[in-house]
Amino acid sequence: MKNRFTRFIVMFSAAILMSLSTAVGFAATNSAKSVVRATEYGQIEGLVDKDGKSLAWLGVPFAKPPLGTLRWQPPQAPEAWTGVKPTKDYCDACTQVGGMFGPTEKGKLFNTLSQTFFKPVGSEDCLYLNIWRPATAEQKLPVVVWIHGGSNVVGVSYDPEYIGNNLAVNGNLIVVSVAYRLGHLGWFSHPALKTGDALADSGNYALLDLIQSLKFIKNNIANFGGDPGNITIMGQSAGGWNVYALITSPLAAGLFHKAIPLSGGAGGAKPAAAVAKANAVINALLIKDGLASDKASADDYRTAQSNDWIKNYLMSKSAADLMNIQVDLKGGKWGTGSRAFEPGSSTAILWNAVADIEDGTVLPADMMAAIKEGKFNKVPLLAGATAEEGKLFITPACKTDDFTRFGWMVNADPDKPGTFKMSDIIDDTVINPLTEGNYNTWVYNNANKITPGPIISTAVFLGLINNTIKAFYPQVPIYAYDFRWAQQPSPWDVVYGAWHTGDLPFVFGNFNKNLNCFGWSKANEPGRKLLSNAMQKSIAAFARTGDPNNKTLGTKWEPWAAEMMKKMVFDANYKQVKIYMAVY
Repeated sequence: MKNRFTRFIVMFSAAILMSLSTAVGFAATNSAKSVVRATEYGQIEGLVDKDGKSLAWLGVPFAKPPLGTLRWQPPQAPEAWTGVKPTKDYCDACTQVGGMFGPTEKGKLFNTLSQTFFKPVGSEDCLYLNIWRPATAEQKLPVVVWIHGGSNVVGVSYDPEYIGNNLAVNGNLIVVSVAYRLGHLGWFSHPALKTGDALADSGNYALLDLIQSLKFIKNNIANFGGDPGNITIMGQSAGGWNVYALITSPLAAGLFHKAIPLSGGAGGAKPAAAVAKANAVINALLIKDGLASDKASADDYRTAQSNDWIKNYLMSKSAADLMNIQVDLKGGKWGTGSRAFEPGSSTAILWNAVADIEDGTVLPADMMAAIKEGKFNKVPLLAGATAEEGKLFITPACKTDDFTRFGWMVNADPDKPGTFKMSDIIDDTVINPLTEGNYNTWVYNNANKITPGPIISTAVFLGLINNTIKAFYPQVPIYAYDFRWAQQPSPWDVVYGAWHTGDLPFVFGNFNKNLNCFGWSKANEPGRKLLSNAMQKSIAAFARTGDPNNKTLGTKWEPWAAEMMKKMVFDANYKQVKIYMAVY
């Protein structure tokens, strides 16, 4: 009774504070430089950015930690707190296996990321969000909610590429980055875990995390100067797929008003495929524990157990146990050799998440059919892609593993190119003769059917993106872009060029120590900063009005037309931007 009374008092007090701050506009708790804000669960204190241009609240809880019996359950609202909670530092990444795409351990520099390679890192206690806004007194600002990518198995909301202060200031926006459960902890569907509750049984725990974060944002963002009636969701890669999932989820209706899916498409796994993946995870655990020796014996052992036994077995495992099967299944490590991470390998099966799940409750049973039938949350779309998406997925043609290549990239001096040649990175026994043209053809569509081929080609990726956009047309306003910047020092301009993720530093204006830092030379700085400014102003314009047109483009951004597939091209040379409309 006492706990319930305390919670009531806290929530009542927070509600009063929120009402007062809304009524007076810029009360003491909502002044231009104030970092104390009220939420419906209690007050939080953020910080002023070191340059004084932005305010930030880092590690804001939007759900209870999904620990213990809350593992593989829908997220629950956080507990209310008394006093003022400090929100000045990021919280732990969601549990995952470290690699090229993160996460850096909290508080450490990006160039220490290699210390987490092949290791289970992060925590199940990870459902927090980060908020940035300009250090002004302006209210009713548009809100952009960022959903990170990483195949739904890796990534972190505080990656150096995604820090939101630059976009918030340059776009005059509120920027929020959110976390969600990853891999086996975020999407997991098995009969042993069924309860009869449709949400709990959906297996879409991570997608429900994102919906919970949007509920928190809608209910609380006004007290940070944001407009709860103007929220844009934006995500890249798996984050882009999750944006499309939110668009098609009936549970997300009314929680956002515009969407920016980047390098992503719509679609999900069928429930049977999700169960098969869960069984593969259980089999791997059985093998790891010595209860089976191979798939056949693991199948026999697993099917002989009751659902209660399987549930207790799964719940007994630590988060690290669940991730370790990706790292060291019978002694092998993913990504440690140039051929280690290929489609169909045992490590790839355990690495790839089954997400999102077309369960019929959180998501329609057929997402693409629902889109074509108009059964989705109808909001304007701004869909982006890079011209060389497939250059992220070149492991089968690389002489080096991710660990070695990452070391070269993050420690490179962009102003002193020439340390490496293309032939140091790309295997000339795979692409022979190794020429720029042959390599680009191999990455684009492997027209010569070279074995091994790219994990996923640019043509396949762009096909998925364009087919998704076509399914929405003409039901909602659609704008699209093609990012073509490839001005990195040699040989990275050819090896990676306008690769998958290449547009993100431009979107956020973060040319710091991050995954793409090998490309930031002094020579290309004028052009790339102008390009970044144009992209940020376009995102800001779209977030405000649903139309990305603005004066920095220098030309009109025409809407998508299915018969012509119109896209705005974002490119630059060393000194100037090259922005123009193209038809595909």
